[in-house]
Amino acid sequence: MKLSDRIEKNLLNYLSAITHTGTELERNNEVFFKKWFESVPYLKENPEFCGFHEIKNDYLHRKSPWALLKGEGNKTIVMIHHTDTVDVDDYGKYKSYAYKPYELEKIYKEENIELNDASKKDLHSGEWLFGRGASDMKGGGAIEVSMFEEYSEIENFSGNILLLGVPDEENLSAGMRSAVNLLKDLKGKYNLEYVLLLNVEPHERIDENNITIYDGSVGKIMPIFLVRGKLAHVGQVYQGFNPINLLSAIVRKTELNPDFIEKGGNTVTPPPTWLYFKDRKEVYDVSLPLLTGGYMSILSLTRSPKEILDQLKEISKDAFEEVIRDMELSYEKFRSMTDLDYGNLEWKPNVKYYGEIYNEIAAEKGETFINEIAEFQKQMEKKINSNEISRIDGAYKLMKKTLEYYSDLSPVVVIALAPPYYPSTNNSMLENAEEINELISELDKYSKAEIGNGIYTQNYFTGISDLSYGMFTADKENIDYISNNMLFWGDMYYIPLDIIKEQSMPVLNVGPWGKDLHKYTERVFKKDLFENTPKLINFIVNNMLGK
Repeated sequence: MKLSDRIEKNLLNYLSAITHTGTELERNNEVFFKKWFESVPYLKENPEFCGFHEIKNDYLHRKSPWALLKGEGNKTIVMIHHTDTVDVDDYGKYKSYAYKPYELEKIYKEENIELNDASKKDLHSGEWLFGRGASDMKGGGAIEVSMFEEYSEIENFSGNILLLGVPDEENLSAGMRSAVNLLKDLKGKYNLEYVLLLNVEPHERIDENNITIYDGSVGKIMPIFLVRGKLAHVGQVYQGFNPINLLSAIVRKTELNPDFIEKGGNTVTPPPTWLYFKDRKEVYDVSLPLLTGGYMSILSLTRSPKEILDQLKEISKDAFEEVIRDMELSYEKFRSMTDLDYGNLEWKPNVKYYGEIYNEIAAEKGETFINEIAEFQKQMEKKINSNEISRIDGAYKLMKKTLEYYSDLSPVVVIALAPPYYPSTNNSMLENAEEINELISELDKYSKAEIGNGIYTQNYFTGISDLSYGMFTADKENIDYISNNMLFWGDMYYIPLDIIKEQSMPVLNVGPWGKDLHKYTERVFKKDLFENTPKLINFIVNNMLGK
């Protein structure tokens, strides 16, 4: 069977196994892969080389399918793709066709569906395959499983291929975070040497003549703030401390702050932005709010979480001091106009990391506090997993509960990290970076000669990807920093950063050209899907394993 036919067959079967992210439907990846395992002669003859890796403590009981082609030597390329897709609600009355590309194309043409000019042009060109997951990212997954089939038929294959499908990429990357342990186990069991983590996420093109690949993936952290003020009636406002005032000052100093913009190679991160800001009042009254919370998103390339959080802490201290000065000036004018006197304002800047607060309370109150917070965290995790509350609301409740044990009742800013955390990765962080650069240079020459397209290397995939868990080069201090300040760290959310650091490997993303991901006009370029991307991947495999 031709490779293109294999890809088409596998893709259509894969799409029919509906795997909406964050739902029990994700377990349908087992349905597809169980049938696929049984269809590959090599895996039927060697059933110990495939299986399903269970994600520990996963509330949906999801598993990551894997298959190992054990060839000659230790060099191993790990091929990954995510098995989940977003839902199909945006397809409206046509959502029953979302996973049937050829029927969907016919419907779009016959029903005269509302499409923008670019989508309409691609639809009638016949060069694009429409459908949910055709691009993001079962198209890439179909390429991987089809190439695995072909490689498994080669006698005395040079090197090893480890194929890995991971659920939950569109949410918290539970699949890839857990699969790090699988990689460690297989590495030890079969003496594997991981030389590359290869992903097949679809790419966007700056110009149509160049195929975009990525040799890294952007990092992401979600700092979350809880500000506690001091209660007072609005008529005696100077006796209190409004946390909204303070958090607003912090937001103003950080929103789109250009000091956080990073450039790495040819990639520039956007500045941070706040995604949530709300007082924690549950009923209306005429007193100041006691608590206010907000969280922000920061993308990073080379800076560690510790560097970023330390900068946020200093900015928060500055904001605290400015708010106190403004209050004092306001109070001074108020006292000049009235006989009322509330005494001197004696507020002091107080900014703490969650880990600092937790450790201070634990030192004072001991096991009672530790056990009660652990039990409360379990309750929150259960409510989050059952969709009773959002992950962010659960995070605020956990921070608030912790603060209830704190002996110091003065106004305070508490800074923590909320899941998810994606470490930034780039091959320049590794000692053998030059080898990958040479590979990319040769890939460019090959692509121009065989495909007619050049290779444009974007240094970081900015759409967030599982390549973030292919390497970790920061020191132990950063690992401890993350674990101490990450909310729900443990059963609900955990990253084995020490293992990732130990088995760090180069990363590449080489996927087909895709457009309109997560939209009802999602589509993949057929020539890439069936020909170009497989050729590029095959060149990489031969170059890295054939030596």
